[in-house]
Amino acid sequence: MNSRSRVPALLLVICLVLAPRLRAQDEAIKDSDLTKMLKEAEEMQKEAAEIQKKNPPAPGAKKKLAEMEAEAKAEAARQEADEKREKEKLQAALKKQLEAPGSVALPDWTPATPQFKPAGSPLKKIVEDEVKIIVTGTSSLTPKELADSWEAAATAANNLNHVRNNISSNGNLTTILFLSTRTDPVQKVELAARRAPGEKTSRVEISSPLPKPTSDGE
Repeated sequence: MNSRSRVPALLLVICLVLAPRLRAQDEAIKDSDLTKMLKEAEEMQKEAAEIQKKNPPAPGAKKKLAEMEAEAKAEAARQEADEKREKEKLQAALKKQLEAPGSVALPDWTPATPQFKPAGSPLKKIVEDEVKIIVTGTSSLTPKELADSWEAAATAANNLNHVRNNISSNGNLTTILFLSTRTDPVQKVELAARRAPGEKTSRVEISSPLPKPTSDGE
């Protein structure tokens, strides 16, 4: 097959559209390049017609394509429905975990937070796809000082992993410290301390996620 037989279909369609218009203006065209382009377009149009005659669509090709598209849409719909059901099951399991009786407390290895004044007792809350135990309050220490204290406690314990993020934006200071145990079952605790410009206290949130339930609630 020569190079012209591989001309993209889009170019052939453009030629089919432009060729009649160019022929109507042929007498007014004096530019030799445009005349040459007209002839090439006509030749390409003829060649495209010949190719179509030599390579007609297979019988039932359109029907087969339509069936394939329908199957693809049906499969996408099934996957979407399955994902929706799984999400609903997970939310039901999380709600069951949230409402389960029992004590609500952070892990006993959670470091002490200096000069922390809790706003209330620990509570359980669904955050995205997990249930967390959360305690909020304030401290007169800066976010950095609070994170330093937790980090020192984690280092002294010698059995905790810790990751720290310090964020500063327009004078707003935020420090987030993640702690996790090194043995199974893994427990995690997070300290998030924030202070805006001019504030004399830091807003503190301490949280710990509960083990994530399966979609059947176990």
